[in-house]
Amino acid sequence: MKPSSKCETCVLYTNSGMFCAQLADDEHADLAGQSRTLSLKRGATLGERALSSWPIVAVDQGVLSLQHLLQDGRKTITTLFMKGDIIDLREMSRRNRGTLIALGNVKLCRLSPLIFEQIMAENPKAQKVVWNNLKDQTYRAIDHSADISKKQALEKVASFVLECLYHQDAAPKSTPLVEIPLRRVDLAEYLGMQPETVSRCFKTLQKRGILEAKSLNLLQILDEDRLQKIANGEKEAAQSLPTTARKIA
Repeated sequence: MKPSSKCETCVLYTNSGMFCAQLADDEHADLAGQSRTLSLKRGATLGERALSSWPIVAVDQGVLSLQHLLQDGRKTITTLFMKGDIIDLREMSRRNRGTLIALGNVKLCRLSPLIFEQIMAENPKAQKVVWNNLKDQTYRAIDHSADISKKQALEKVASFVLECLYHQDAAPKSTPLVEIPLRRVDLAEYLGMQPETVSRCFKTLQKRGILEAKSLNLLQILDEDRLQKIANGEKEAAQSLPTTARKIA
């Protein structure tokens, strides 16, 4: 059965490891018929009214952030939801967990809660994909908490590059390409740093031959082992960096 036009290019359907690719034709037809797509521009908010009707969303393109705004105007990005993530936001509005805001252009699929629950109850393959995705989100949140509380600037940037690499589609084993899916200013908010410091850290990693910038948001990892050592805070890796990099970190 041919998929609906809105599903033909959606990563949840076209990627064999994601949710909709696990569905039988009748399951997919039911879900597609009862679900809706939504496009958000940078800065747009997924409000409570939308969540009350469509509390389960999947990210097809872009990055959705969970942000908290303090009374003095400061904001913090606590969580990033990236391509392929399925987010269950039922009862979220009651718990004061922050505001969902798009970082750049974002395309979402708002899944029918009723059909989603039926599929989860009857389709083990789809259920496994969702559970694995929820585990991945949990591990990212745990790692991010450790990054913010313990790691220095260069270590945080190295960790985020690896996070993006592991989240995206399978990459070649040697010199993989990794997309950084958000702007430097948003990455700085997420990592608790200044944008200028983020930029200097990327330049340091490039000067050391660990990364190569193909464009502003596309990097080639030339030495994944070295990048991993820096992300893990190994003293030997940090000490081998230039003096200026150690000051940045």
